[in-house]
Amino acid sequence: MKLVPKRYQSFFYEKVFPKAGYFIINAVFSTIRMRWNRDAILFEYKKKNKPVIFSPWHNRLAYTAYGYSKVLKKSNLVTMNSRSKDGKIFAGIIESYGLSVVYGSSSRDGSKALLEMIRLVKDKNMDCGITPDGPRGPKYKVQPGVISIAQSTGAPIIPLVYDVKRKIKLKSWDGFYIPLPFTWGIVNYGEPIFVPEKLTDEERLEYQKKLEDALCGLCEESRGWIKNGGKFSPESKK
Repeated sequence: MKLVPKRYQSFFYEKVFPKAGYFIINAVFSTIRMRWNRDAILFEYKKKNKPVIFSPWHNRLAYTAYGYSKVLKKSNLVTMNSRSKDGKIFAGIIESYGLSVVYGSSSRDGSKALLEMIRLVKDKNMDCGITPDGPRGPKYKVQPGVISIAQSTGAPIIPLVYDVKRKIKLKSWDGFYIPLPFTWGIVNYGEPIFVPEKLTDEERLEYQKKLEDALCGLCEESRGWIKNGGKFSPESKK
């Protein structure tokens, strides 16, 4: 049995569910204590009013829109979402934070959406958020889209992940994280990655691997921080 009759689906998936999700996210995430690690990297670019490309793994999306709007106090970011029912719900939640959405995926309008994101970064000085392994994976494998945006705009890619002590992992292709109320965790930034305007195919793959390694390293560092009760191990970067 379908959750919503077909004639009402557009209204619920584009209006009701996003607003409910926005309310729940704010209620839950306001109870979470987060440490922001290496956030000086981000604020350095924001002080200069320069755009950046945020690049989290797909399964670490849940906290990102909330964190961006609450910490930076800005709404100058564009993300890419698919036109699927789930994509429309996520898009509605993102727009509730005053952020912008372009629609596209690897299977539909992907190239068009990438070009629009490039235009907004270059012409409107907007930050960009894109999951390098989304929307269908493979999990933790960087696809070329994020490299193309960095290559065309000159904006640096900022790898970031978050992790929390208590969470639910969905049985989806990416093991999507849902933080639980009253937990604690970390938002972990990596060093900016600048991509040259001209690349060979081999060099493009090297930059994909560089971003992949950076994100996996941040995940490992964040897990260690959680395991150590909120303390970095001596060998961790500080």
